[in-house]
This record gives sequence, structure tokens and C-alpha cells, in this order.
Amino acid sequence: MTAKDFDKPNGRFDEDEDEDEAANSVHRDLQVASRLCAVLERWRDDAGDNLFAWSRPLLGSDLHLVVGDVQIPAHRTILSLRIPRLAKVAGARVKTDLSAGKLTLDVCHPLVALLLLEYVYTDDVPAIWDARVARAIQAKHADLALPFAQIKADLKYLADTFELKPLSKVLESAGKVVMPQKTLPADLRTFFDSTYDGSSPACDVVIKLADKDVACASVLLRARCPFFEAMFADTDWTTERVEGGKLEVDMSHLRWRPMRMVFRYIHEGLEDDLFDYLRASLWSQVDQADKQIKKPWTSSSTLSSRCWQRL
Repeated sequence: MTAKDFDKPNGRFDEDEDEDEAANSVHRDLQVASRLCAVLERWRDDAGDNLFAWSRPLLGSDLHLVVGDVQIPAHRTILSLRIPRLAKVAGARVKTDLSAGKLTLDVCHPLVALLLLEYVYTDDVPAIWDARVARAIQAKHADLALPFAQIKADLKYLADTFELKPLSKVLESAGKVVMPQKTLPADLRTFFDSTYDGSSPACDVVIKLADKDVACASVLLRARCPFFEAMFADTDWTTERVEGGKLEVDMSHLRWRPMRMVFRYIHEGLEDDLFDYLRASLWSQVDQADKQIKKPWTSSSTLSSRCWQRL
């Protein structure tokens, strides 16, 4: 037994691991914050031209967050499902005009809007107000002259206004704290469960399976699946397949039961919980089969055969 092995049961290494995790978390915040700052530094070139004024919407973006003369592209579907109050928000510092595709924010710096979007899209936000992050960002992006305290105060105002409780909780701390609740997977699942039957105007794609038509939002499909990203990038191909304002994709070689798990993975992530979901789904199918047959399970072999029959 080495000295390290001897110390481990006393909890010393647990403390070291906590410190390492905290350091890694700050490092990630620094990377994300630096990337956002780099975007703002490149927003205009020396001639004053907007580097992000593409002739076509970027990745299906259909809404802009407006801060002064900076207009940041975003997706109305994402903002609406993450901020249920979006269309109803009314305030002196927030003006929502979804028909014109604009969300105007009266805040101190465009970085506030980028931080808000970072939370909306990722369920996390870099703590630029943490002294360790602020010092590094100030040294690397001094030209932006970032008012860190005011940026945090404005972001807190927006979080409270939009009722983003996990973000508001994080902003109450002076330094870096862990996001108390991850709401993105649940929001995406709720969105899919309530829209895949085709009743929502937010869905602009219909996947035609062998036994079911499934409505989806293209922004989610292309963000989560390289297959769909490549498909939507080919505008000539997609234009020819629009019916009734929605893109129809023929995938009739596939059925709803296995594709339902694919759609759930696309919208929620699942990852480590995927097999738990498969197991629960399998037992649910077995239970349904047993009720239809109206006979008790007699042996493990009978159970196995029913599982495969149902699948």
C-alpha cells in the first residue's frame, strides 16, 4: 500500500477531485466566454461592414436579438419552447415583435444577449463575473471594455423577466456555482410530445414513416443529426418537397416504434439513460401483450418469446 492509497479512505482525494472539477469548470467558462467575446470583436470589420450579414438566414434562423446596432441571429422555435412567456413579455427594457422577427433588449452590452442565448441553447452560462474568469477575459479582450458588474445585473433582469429560475438562481451568487437544474431536456421532450402529431405551426417538417407521419422542427433535426443537416443545406432538394408549407421527407422504409427512440434521442439526448428507456419500453410492451393474451406468465422462455413477438 502506497501513501496515496492510505490517504484515499480519509477523503483527501475527494477534496482534490472537487478542486480539480471546480478548476475545470472555470476553464470551460473561460473558453466559452472568450469565444463569445471573439464573436463581438469580429462583428464589424475596419470598414464598418457587418461580418454576419449573410444574404440567407444562418442555419434556419428566423429571429434576431437586437442590442443597439448589433442583431444576433436566433431561432424563434428554440426561444419559444425555452421561454414560454416570450410572446407575453412586456417591459420598458424588453420589446418583443415576433411578427417582425425581433426581440429588442435595452441592456448595457451585446454580450448580455449572447450570454442569454448561451443559456437558452445549452442549459449553462459562463460565469464571467467570477473573478478568475473576469481577470482573464479583461486581459485577453481589453478592447471590449466589458462592464462585468452591469452585464451580470442586466442578465439577472432578463432572467427574472423571462422567468428563467435556474439562471436567476445562479446569478444570485458572487462567483461560479453549478446550475441548480437542467431544464433543456424536459423542455425539448415536452415540445416533441405536444407537436409530433402535426398540430403545431412550429413544426415545418413532416417525416413520413411506414405507419405514421411525424411532425418535427427543422432547427432541432439539423442541430442534432448530420444526416438532416446535410439535407437541409441542399435548398434545391428541399424546395421541391414542400407541401402545404411543410417539407415532406419520405422515410417509409422505417416504422414508428424504433424511430420513436431515435426522435427521443434527437430531442432529449438520453445517452446514458438510453438503455434504461429501452428496458422500460420493452417491459411496457410485454405487459400490454400479457393483458391481450389474458394469461399469466408461465416461464422465462414464454416471456422471452412474447418480447420478441411484440418487437
